[in-house]
Amino acid sequence: MNDQNEPVEMTGPAKDEEVAVTERQPRLAVRILGLALVVTSVFLATYLIVGYAAFESGKALGTEQGITALNEQLTRQLELARQDWADGSENLALTRLDWILSQDPDHAEALALRAEVVRATTVVEPSPVVKPDQEAEAEVTEESIADDLPEVAAVRRLVQDEKWTEALPLLLSLQQSNPSGDSGEINQLFYDTYLGLGIGYVSSGQIELGLNYLSQAERLGSLTQEALDYRVWADLYFQAVAYSGVNWELASGYWRDLCAAAPFFQDACSRFDEALANYGDQLAYQLDWCPAVSIYEEAWNRRPSDLLDSKIAQAREGCALATPIPVSGTITISQTTILTGTAPITPTEPGE
Repeated sequence: MNDQNEPVEMTGPAKDEEVAVTERQPRLAVRILGLALVVTSVFLATYLIVGYAAFESGKALGTEQGITALNEQLTRQLELARQDWADGSENLALTRLDWILSQDPDHAEALALRAEVVRATTVVEPSPVVKPDQEAEAEVTEESIADDLPEVAAVRRLVQDEKWTEALPLLLSLQQSNPSGDSGEINQLFYDTYLGLGIGYVSSGQIELGLNYLSQAERLGSLTQEALDYRVWADLYFQAVAYSGVNWELASGYWRDLCAAAPFFQDACSRFDEALANYGDQLAYQLDWCPAVSIYEEAWNRRPSDLLDSKIAQAREGCALATPIPVSGTITISQTTILTGTAPITPTEPGE
């Protein structure tokens, strides 16, 4: 007689079925694991493809926006060059046109306008026809002028040739040695020389020295529009430099104005791009993520880069996670205490 608690060994078809089920379970687990790996691989591959496509699309968009911004600036500088030429500032017009051609050497309108300005400002005076009976009189007149004031004639030629640095010491010497000379002409020569030196030094980077010469010229007469423009740009430059590294918001504003008015002055546009990126960093450091996004995006639209891409992503993430800070405590108005989010509570006596 068998013990009832002793397990009964299965035999026959039932045992075979149990063995088959036991063998299928690990196979099913392996299949499920394999399917999960396949799904994960497909998901990762899709994510990488979409991410790469988005990255390439962003780069293309950034390039397109950068080209659009540059074309707008070139168009503006071309219009300003036409205005400068109309106002008689041929040198400034040529400076703007040269900057345009440095950005786009094949700019047809700039090339045509520059050729026109050069042709109009290069005047070849015809040699006068001297009759035989006038030769002796002409020689006497020229000799008389040369004998009377040879220094004035020399300075006059230097000023006409825009050789300002050579003309100035001769003018100063002439002023000391001939105090009774024609002060009107001498003052005009001084004015032209100071004006030319001022504009030349300011535009070449020696701004303080150039501004000093412009002040000297202003004592003798009103400054030209070109000189006034350079003085304004110099002021913007000094303001931008003063605030750079201290207050990037103000610095970027001054660089922005200078870049729009005179992109050729002191590499203003590149400094504007740098100031924008630093302003975004300043906001990010202060955890002002949302304003930082717009600043970084403006900098990226002007000059896309991988570094700005990462900064924009970080700023967007910080902006998305930013939440309003709940108001804590109580606000007392007219001796009534109001709790945030509740109705006013009527004070009660103790024990009620």
